[in-house]
Amino acid sequence: MPIVYLLIAAAAIVIAIFALQNADQVTVRFLAWQIERAPLAAVILISGAAGAILVSLIGFIQRWKLSAKVRQLEARLRSLEASQPESGTLRPE
Repeated sequence: MPIVYLLIAAAAIVIAIFALQNADQVTVRFLAWQIERAPLAAVILISGAAGAILVSLIGFIQRWKLSAKVRQLEARLRSLEASQPESGTLRPE
């Protein structure tokens, strides 16, 4: 577990250095919105975080669909096993 803390600390240091080196002010325009004098590092970090959240959401939806399919197939398997005669073994078809 201590290695995880070291990796988190290293990532935090890299992010801090990135933010310090990219302190320029930029104007952000998106559709009808406009933000003036936003720090470049903040814009990049927020964009990356938004992308990570979006990708995580897509992955969560896919995982949810797959787990629903697994539950459906397990229920089907239980019903097929219940309808089999009590021979002790299943024969492949």
